[in-house]
Amino acid sequence: MARPGRRYCGPAHRQAAWRARRRWQSGAQAREAMAAAGADLLLQVQLAAERAGQDDPAGCCSAAVARVPELSEQLVLLAVAADRRAGASWAEIGAHLGLSAEAARGRFARRAHPSPWARQGGERGAPA
Repeated sequence: MARPGRRYCGPAHRQAAWRARRRWQSGAQAREAMAAAGADLLLQVQLAAERAGQDDPAGCCSAAVARVPELSEQLVLLAVAADRRAGASWAEIGAHLGLSAEAARGRFARRAHPSPWARQGGERGAPA
C-alpha cells in the first residue's frame, strides 16, 4: 500500500507501471491497423448487402461476399498483433480464441502479415 502522498509503493511498482504504459503506446500502430481492417471488412459487408438488393448481373454478390473470410482473417491477425504488443500472453490470446496457448502461438507467431495501412502511416487506400 502506498504511503500518503506517494503514487506507488516502491520503485518496482513504478517501473511496472511505466512498462505497462510503454506496451500500450507501442501497440497504437497495431490497433490503428486493426481498426482500418475492421472498417474495410464492414465496408465490404455493406456493399454486398446493397448489391443484393439491386438488379446487378449474376455473381456480383458472391464476389463481394467471397472477400469477407479473407478480410476477417486479416482482422484477427491484426488483433492478435495488437494484443501481443500490448503485453498479452499466448495463453490469454488462445483462451479468447478458443485455442490453447501452444495452438495460438503456432497459428499466429510465425505469420508476419504486414498491413498496408501500417506501412503507409495509417493512410487507407494507399498502395502497399
